[in-house]
Amino acid sequence: MSDQFSVDLDHLDEVTVKLRSFKEVVGDLLAELDRRVAAVGPAWSGTAYDAYVEAHREWLAGATDVREGLGVLEDAARTAHGAYTDAKDANLRMLGG
Repeated sequence: MSDQFSVDLDHLDEVTVKLRSFKEVVGDLLAELDRRVAAVGPAWSGTAYDAYVEAHREWLAGATDVREGLGVLEDAARTAHGAYTDAKDANLRMLGG
């Protein structure tokens, strides 16, 4: 029985770029949110501000986890691309191509 296996390296490149882009978007959104809150921070106080600070801390922790996870996925995709490219090149050399 012969199972075929193939990898679309161009698609893997696209996935890697999308992961990196999304990771950057999350970082940009976090920075923008911090800038906006800093702009109103001195005038904002009380229960609403305290609730926001706690929610922001939780959101920041979650967003940081997402960014780190996207970084791990990006690294894995890049590593896989390199490994598949190396395997393809080795196979071509063995076959004289």
